[in-house]
Amino acid sequence: MMLGGVSGGLAEHTGVDALLWRAAFAGLTLAGGAGIPVYLLLWVLMPPAPAGPADRTNLLDEWVERLRGRLSSPRTPPAAG
Repeated sequence: MMLGGVSGGLAEHTGVDALLWRAAFAGLTLAGGAGIPVYLLLWVLMPPAPAGPADRTNLLDEWVERLRGRLSSPRTPPAAG
């Protein structure tokens, strides 16, 4: 179960599989309850992942704006010779 993406973010940053991070948080929780506060603290302190194409909801709007920009930019004729 993914709550805040902490394990996935740690996995991407460290190269350690997210499943192992989740197991570590579960182990810390069962061993005295430290897993929950550590997870919540990391959830608050970790920067969000950069937005990728899958995260964007307005891809069509972005594409239309780029197209408009290209169509409105002045074109220079090819050099003769």
